[in-house]
Amino acid sequence: MRRRDFVGRAALGLLGVGLWRCGSHRVIPLVDGVEVPFVTPTDDHFVKNGAEGSLRGWRMPRLDPEAWTLTVDGLVERPLSLTLADLDAEAEHGIALLKTMQCVVDSSAVPGLVATARWWGVPLRRILDRAGLDRRARRLHLFGADGFTNNLPLDRLEPDDPALVEPLLVTRMNGAPLPRPHGAPVRLMVADAFGYANVKWLTRVEVTADERPFGTYQDAGFTDESRAPVNSKATAPLDNTRLPAGPVTIHGFAVSGHAPIDRVEVRIDDGPWQAARLATRRAVLAAEPLAAEAAQLADPERFGWPLRGVWIIWSLDWQATPGRHLIQVRARDRAGGSQPELDLDITDGINTIAAIRVEIDP
Repeated sequence: MRRRDFVGRAALGLLGVGLWRCGSHRVIPLVDGVEVPFVTPTDDHFVKNGAEGSLRGWRMPRLDPEAWTLTVDGLVERPLSLTLADLDAEAEHGIALLKTMQCVVDSSAVPGLVATARWWGVPLRRILDRAGLDRRARRLHLFGADGFTNNLPLDRLEPDDPALVEPLLVTRMNGAPLPRPHGAPVRLMVADAFGYANVKWLTRVEVTADERPFGTYQDAGFTDESRAPVNSKATAPLDNTRLPAGPVTIHGFAVSGHAPIDRVEVRIDDGPWQAARLATRRAVLAAEPLAAEAAQLADPERFGWPLRGVWIIWSLDWQATPGRHLIQVRARDRAGGSQPELDLDITDGINTIAAIRVEIDP
């Protein structure tokens, strides 16, 4: 069995029946020769629909691109009804964005709900400027055609951090028109946010003065602060697997919506924390040339490396000795965020220090 397929089937076993509803994703990192691209192929990108488990009778929308419209109303001077042709007219202002999409429920119990794609869209801010915002405006209420809702504070339309792309109205994914399962014809994309903030099948943006939490997930108890905290995962070896003694490369990814990753550390049993190697920008571009089209890689002086809101691949070489071993992984971002020893509150994302157990044969 190919290693790629093995990882996929392992994830299927962990998720059980629930996986067929969420879709699947295999994460095999970019390390020393690249088995799979840094950018997740569209067919391998996980699919998770927030309304599916929240709204009775949910069905995936099938929207006709020719008939699709986006209503912009509320506290605006000129309410708008935009078509895809209207967005196409803004194409010269379009931005290609690398973003790691994370579902807020991704965890050791529900793994695999994380992936990275190259998205393209028009800044939402340009459309709101056309509508003219009332001075009382504080927040956007966002509505998907499937009934899913969320919100976005206005201060996130123009990020203070230059290393963050502003929210986009996305129409393309990995160089092709946005697929139906990912929100076609148009979805929102917020660079530093959990998946639920990136409303699919977007049909309405209401400008409001209401600063209270609003949205389908918020109603279910999830945090209204959608920025994803620092997190890291080990993608190989797998938890509870057997390996022969000798050289083993431990690898995985780390990402934060608050700031670029500063460092990743690995500990074997009770030994010292060791610094892992982080993939370089050059390695990513060599493995995935089309990633160079993304704003963050096209302008290294502005965005630096690693990237905020985009996973960085890490690796560590280990001389494995016979016996049972515990491997732990932790990351820290440049804003000072770190992973806790224990995190049981899934409502703001679980980012406990990663731990895997392996049996090394003689």
